[in-house]
Amino acid sequence: MNRPPGWACALALGLLLLTACSSGGNGGGLPEGDSISLAQATPPPQSLLVPGESAEGTLEAGETDRWVFAAAGGDSGTPSLVTVEVWFRPSTASGPEAALRATLLAPDGTVLAEEEGTVTLPPYIVERELPQTGSYLLRLEALSGTPGRYTLLVTLSGERYLTRPEVYSGGPPAGWPLEELPTGSSGFAWPAPRRAISGWYFHDPSNPRHIGLDIAAALYDPIFATADGVVSFADVSGGYGNLVVIDHADGWQSWYAHLSAFSVTVGQEVRQGEIIGAAGSTGRSSGPHLHFELRHNGVPVDPLVYLH
Repeated sequence: MNRPPGWACALALGLLLLTACSSGGNGGGLPEGDSISLAQATPPPQSLLVPGESAEGTLEAGETDRWVFAAAGGDSGTPSLVTVEVWFRPSTASGPEAALRATLLAPDGTVLAEEEGTVTLPPYIVERELPQTGSYLLRLEALSGTPGRYTLLVTLSGERYLTRPEVYSGGPPAGWPLEELPTGSSGFAWPAPRRAISGWYFHDPSNPRHIGLDIAAALYDPIFATADGVVSFADVSGGYGNLVVIDHADGWQSWYAHLSAFSVTVGQEVRQGEIIGAAGSTGRSSGPHLHFELRHNGVPVDPLVYLH
């Protein structure tokens, strides 16, 4: 019978020991509900857009700009009508006939509107009804020439704040002493210093399985608790890397993934705005950012709809 060479045995033994060491302890633990793998594809660049506030951009030849905003739709009982306006600076364009296309996509990826125009007569989407509550994608695509610098404005009829405090009491989970209830906190606060998207958003049409929001962050940026609660998980969790999960009132949970460091422990009570860790790129991540999720009774929901 042929025996493998000695170096092969040593290599196999080393790999076996390495696997055993890397999966030992609590590092391989998974919080309840962590059964969805994160996508490995690289997300396209996209920017956060707040309805009612103008934004600036530059559309170069052959490029596509992606803007994401949240809105209430027909399933909320108070559907919004959206109007999209864009103005260009002719002096920054390759010529007055530089052409572009504006496309509006629903949270499920359905194309709601598509208009073409030029720098001097840009596309205009007016009072289009939004069918569902969630994150909408607006694409601006250069068709010919260089459209150049532009100002973009999205307005909603019956405009409202994105946060929905009516579904969240603003307090901590049951069991905290009444005298320790916070004052002045409500809804869910933005959990990072930078108010920008760095990757996928919730159910991004390019990655429908993505159930969170990738928030821009530099390595070691402080990450904040979105609301009062109790830490239920703080450990390594598969593709999430270093993960903190906080339980809130009314069946809510917030998840903070890819952290470089923890500053909380399981069982610790935290307040809204308290630092719970530092941004990083642990787990399945292509660079420093915060993967943030909100879950209600275990079901992931669109964070952009609830954050303020």
